[in-house]
Amino acid sequence: MKKILTTPIKAEDLQDIRVGDVIYLTGTLVTCRDVCHRRLIELKTSDPLRSQRQKRFSTLAPSCAKTATKWEMVSVRPDNQYAYGKF
Repeated sequence: MKKILTTPIKAEDLQDIRVGDVIYLTGTLVTCRDVCHRRLIELKTSDPLRSQRQKRFSTLAPSCAKTATKWEMVSVRPDNQYAYGKF
């Protein structure tokens, strides 16, 4: 099944999702790699996502494309949370 979700995502948006579904995200997505996440935790910097009631979704490097005015994410694949185990 194909489903389009808009951020911020609510619990009820996820109720019908099943393994194998293709999910499209629209809205604001903030990305950074594991070193950045670790540094934010070590510095005890406030998490900009928390203040916007966003959830963290750990990914491999996203595929992006430049349009006339901005960069857009084309593909995002999930990653495991193993790198954050000690945090």
